[in-house]
Amino acid sequence: MPNRASAQSCSAVASAISFGSVSPISHAAVATTGSVSVTCTWPAITLVPNAQVCLNLGGTSPRSMTNGANQLQYDLYQDAAHSLVWGSITSGTTPISLTLVKPALGTSATQSVTIYGQIAANQPTVPSVGNASTIYTQAFGGSQTSINTGFYLLGAPTCASLTASSGTFAFNATATVVNNCNISATNLNFAATGVLSSALNATASITAQCTNGDAYRIALNGGTNGTVAARQMTRTGGGGTVNYQLYLDAGLTTAWGDGTAGTTQATSTGTGNSQALTVYGVVPAQNTPAPGAYTDTITATISF
Repeated sequence: MPNRASAQSCSAVASAISFGSVSPISHAAVATTGSVSVTCTWPAITLVPNAQVCLNLGGTSPRSMTNGANQLQYDLYQDAAHSLVWGSITSGTTPISLTLVKPALGTSATQSVTIYGQIAANQPTVPSVGNASTIYTQAFGGSQTSINTGFYLLGAPTCASLTASSGTFAFNATATVVNNCNISATNLNFAATGVLSSALNATASITAQCTNGDAYRIALNGGTNGTVAARQMTRTGGGGTVNYQLYLDAGLTTAWGDGTAGTTQATSTGTGNSQALTVYGVVPAQNTPAPGAYTDTITATISF
């Protein structure tokens, strides 16, 4: 039969659950591990050398780490496959169960269990705050955790039958949401023409995906043939150039460059989702060079 004599007892100590740096725009799940160490002690002579230990973790599932009103969903599991949530008998879920046995030549035994944490995938709009890496946390302890113990000789008690807590254990779950950006672009293709007696116009798209709340800017360099103020496409195989320029606006009033020579960088704030920015290109009327294909390569750089 279970025996809760004061001469024997068990206690638990939990490590922090740290997910480290997390980039929500990756859409990926993030896993980590922690542990709970349980120590049970007996008198030198005892009729109940076995201890059934149940580690209860209350609260709802999935769990949330928070920063102010902002939330980052995750959960804590008993297995590496993240299939069995760590729960509590008080909420009708499954606590961690383990058995410790008094050593023949000692009075205490210690056993450690691994806790498996996983941040849920597809949370791209979780924000950073103040345009800086932001710590999200959830604290456990007090009424949220309990170690329930039953000492016995034969026939281990079930966790459901061990309703009296013999202690609590505190720990924190933390993650740092970092500012991060992805960038991609489409080509800008001007229509074929015989002479450059009038302007040619075309558009392209630059797509940025940045952490929600992350201020960013996008610079375009001068290409391989010219400068930000005087861009040029060159003829494949050599023998001619075509002047052109790139703009931030459809009115072609703000040249898009790196912030030098009268040009301006594009600026915005991330939402966690993809944001498309239009690049407006124009080839002004000019002397027509030799026929052929004219190209330039522009590098777009995102800073955040």
